[in-house]
Amino acid sequence: MTPSMRVAVVRGPGRIEIEERPIPDPEPGEVRVRVRACGVCGSDLSLFHNSFYAMGCIPGHEIAGVVDALGDGVSGPSPGDSVAVEPLRSCGSCRSCREGRDAICRQMEITGIHRPGGFAEYVTVPARRLFSIPSELDPALAALTEPMAVVVHGLRRGKLAQGERVLVIGAGSVGLLAVVAARALGAGDVWLTARHPHQAQLGARLGATRVLSEAEASVLELDSLGKQSPIDLVVETVGGSAETLNAASAAVRPGGTISIVGVFMGTLALQPMPLFLKECTLAWSNCYAHPHEGAGHEGADFDTAVALVSNHRDALGDLTTNAVSLDQIERAYAIASDKKGGAVKVSVFP
Repeated sequence: MTPSMRVAVVRGPGRIEIEERPIPDPEPGEVRVRVRACGVCGSDLSLFHNSFYAMGCIPGHEIAGVVDALGDGVSGPSPGDSVAVEPLRSCGSCRSCREGRDAICRQMEITGIHRPGGFAEYVTVPARRLFSIPSELDPALAALTEPMAVVVHGLRRGKLAQGERVLVIGAGSVGLLAVVAARALGAGDVWLTARHPHQAQLGARLGATRVLSEAEASVLELDSLGKQSPIDLVVETVGGSAETLNAASAAVRPGGTISIVGVFMGTLALQPMPLFLKECTLAWSNCYAHPHEGAGHEGADFDTAVALVSNHRDALGDLTTNAVSLDQIERAYAIASDKKGGAVKVSVFP
């Protein structure tokens, strides 16, 4: 009998169910990872509730686990190694891939969207997409490596410089991680907009020098605040259908930069005149950058993310608010969707 595993499968709009599937064998160049934790991302919620997942998809891309088996030709990782997964697949030969910008390869696929993901007991991924993590790191914290890499890339796309004032718009898990990353990568003041009290409290604990309420984050208020205290870089983390780019353009100083990390799902209502008058830069940020094959991991956004999560593990423990078993995957999505309920990061454990 073929060994089987439990997986979470999308079975229609707003429907996700547990099924049995054969445990996959790694192809040449791949590694099979036993999943220890997989986080529920804001993009997971948007894709799920807006019916963007393909029928039969196994979601989950914030993956931490242990190497379980090696495919042919794999050297480096060993069974038992603790790893975080960079959930990309790309052609490896186009200009984007050669420049280390795998995320914008025209053939790019994401584990958990285009390929079976981490809401499963096992997942197979290319060996070069593994990043070693400390074996003692809590799996829920290790799974924060992926969203931390997202904000590291966003800050690098925004060309963050030492001592700059940064405004992070949105205090979900990505926004809160952006506060930690910005401080660690050299920002001066880091401001944060937060809609809910628990987000504001956590933002302050994670190092935000000023937390703005929803009323203080209006276009008019941010225009006034930005004139009083120039904001060099705005990091937008909300996306969806939010009208946050107008707030960002009001806040940023003349000649400043807006790094767009949030994933917008529809048409944007953007007023271009403030951006034009200020000669602002809009820096779109898609996933993370990775060195081309043969260059090792030096300089990869994921490598920096591993270090940040490991070095700030005590503080980030407050961000991983809910642990849910794979068998209760529907509950995990429900908890993560309830922004008023106090959840920040929901982790799923197979």
